[in-house]
Amino acid sequence: KGETANPANFRPITLESVPLKVFTSCLRNRTFQFLAENNYIEQNIQKGFTPKLSGTLEHTAQLAHIINKARVKQRSLIITLLDLKNAFGEVHHNLIYEVLQYHHIPDHIKNLVSSLYADFQTSIITEQFNTSFITVGRGVLQGDCLSPLLFNMSFNTFIQHIKSEKYRQLGFWKSSENQSENGTPLNPLHWFQFADDAAVVSGQEKENQMLLNRFTIWCQWAQMIIRVDKCSTFGIRKQVTKSIQYLPKLFINNCLVPRVELGKSFRYLGRYFDFNMSDDDHKSEVYDTLTNILNEIDDLPLHPKNKILLYSRYVLSKISWHFTVSDIGKTWVNDKLDSIASTYIRKWLELPISATLSNVLLPHNKFGLNIILPSTKFLQCQTVSRKALKSSPNEAINNLWKDTSNHKNVQYDKCKNTKDVLNTIRKQHEDKLQHHLISQGSFFSNIIKHSTLSFNSIWSSVQSKLPKNIFNFTIRYINNTLPTRKNLLKWGISPTSECSFCLNPESLLHVVAGCKTYLNEGRFTWRHDSVLNFIVSILKSVNHCNLYADLPGYISPSVITGDELRPDLLITLENKCIYILELTVGFESNLLTNATRKRQKYQDLINEQLKNYKKVKFVNLSISSLGVFSHPSLDFTEMLKDLKFDEQCRKYYVRKIINICIRSSYYIFCKRNKEWDNPQLMSY
Repeated sequence: KGETANPANFRPITLESVPLKVFTSCLRNRTFQFLAENNYIEQNIQKGFTPKLSGTLEHTAQLAHIINKARVKQRSLIITLLDLKNAFGEVHHNLIYEVLQYHHIPDHIKNLVSSLYADFQTSIITEQFNTSFITVGRGVLQGDCLSPLLFNMSFNTFIQHIKSEKYRQLGFWKSSENQSENGTPLNPLHWFQFADDAAVVSGQEKENQMLLNRFTIWCQWAQMIIRVDKCSTFGIRKQVTKSIQYLPKLFINNCLVPRVELGKSFRYLGRYFDFNMSDDDHKSEVYDTLTNILNEIDDLPLHPKNKILLYSRYVLSKISWHFTVSDIGKTWVNDKLDSIASTYIRKWLELPISATLSNVLLPHNKFGLNIILPSTKFLQCQTVSRKALKSSPNEAINNLWKDTSNHKNVQYDKCKNTKDVLNTIRKQHEDKLQHHLISQGSFFSNIIKHSTLSFNSIWSSVQSKLPKNIFNFTIRYINNTLPTRKNLLKWGISPTSECSFCLNPESLLHVVAGCKTYLNEGRFTWRHDSVLNFIVSILKSVNHCNLYADLPGYISPSVITGDELRPDLLITLENKCIYILELTVGFESNLLTNATRKRQKYQDLINEQLKNYKKVKFVNLSISSLGVFSHPSLDFTEMLKDLKFDEQCRKYYVRKIINICIRSSYYIFCKRNKEWDNPQLMSY
């Protein structure tokens, strides 16, 4: 912490062997179990390093609730934050030995711990010099698994002292619906502790000062130093008929504790607190963080998928803590943060402003990019926060959850976990695509019904490895926001929607699979034959078979079937088995229609070939222009399996076919309204 030129700002890290770390970890677990079972350690005040306890969330939620109660009920409240100088590094080793005795740790365990600290020495090594070994008599071994528990045990000597009724009564008496017979509110709160971060809470300055005095005495005994200049105090009191913030006068070691300025906030355990609990500081910080990092990512010369990856894995993690501990409103996150994130996502994916993001927000197996908007992350974080309060082993925290289950928070209690939140949001987007967005949802509506789920993840893998221009082409294809003339007319850019060749409306379907002129020129046949050529190339390696393909350079299937019905490919085996493969590469809306039509078309041929072969297997390979496999296409992988291609090869071939479909459709789209140059079959 602080200036690197000052050695006092450095903290040593203990490097231990793996066996020692495993040993001290086991020792810590067993020691904590012993302390908890015998009620030797306090867990309602000290919540740092405590298993199965969300200490930061519990403390910050309680503190926020107290401030709100004091302001609304016009009651006095004093909060003082304490700061110790190098807290972990100042625990004297002699104190550790006394603490072990205080907590009734068995002698053989005390001896083990003592051996870790006995004759402990260190040396400072630099490029210029090495010091001689220095005996270390203070500080827990930072980096050692046992150290956090030893620190808590040291602090527990003070916690046990102030948890008595004498000092608890000095705390803030939180209002509750459950009151004693004389109307006195129950459950006073006087001290919050998380590791070395302490907050002293009371209803009056005098009471707060008494608690500070007790802490000062303990620090003198423990030989720990309070940094008064780093402490702060915050006050609320009633003035006439309303509550106001004021500046308390409290002293530590005869030094005035710095006061939180009027209208300003203080920070405890990562959460900002102010008189109105406005969360303005959280909003400002999260807004600036999101904007600055997205700007930096935008300037990087990265592929769009990598920018999306940075956003998903890094950016959201940087703002998630604000979402978890604060009470930022969902509406603000939707209006401010989602709009910023959406702007950059559109820019990276080259999506027009009119394009919906619902498609890219879906998971990979549904042709999305698995993107989460800030509002979804916010809901997940709030769900985690609320669940932590509800499931806390501390009854007071459970009551806090009930007290705060208002109209604002109840929406976060609907979901069980973060996965449930994500599924709920994605279902909303799926419903939007299927029932509300006729144009931009058409791809999803068609594909989700007829695609092969096991191949969808392979498709996503292929998409992620495409170059930027083709990658963004697939995104806009799925969104139906490519610059076809129909879209350009809709956007006010083109005066007409007509195709230059056939004068029909130039939609996406028209460009990639529907234009009669393109069909006659052989554009769609070129894509079809590129896929077929690859399939033939892999089947040539099959031993003891005869291969027939409707491609130049191969024996035509008509040799066996005749000219009336000529499938794309035939393969006959020595065991009198014949495979009839018919390939269709068409638009997504026609996936099932094409497969059904081809099945009916070749049914007579199948029946006829049964006279000559023991087994006739029809492989109905129906693929979309963007490389999506239909349900009947599973017959293709079954054929490969029968022909002794292993699973790795089968997946590799599927990836190659998807790649050829995407790249050939991209080329066809780029050549729209241009002369066709009859390129060679794609062999990517």
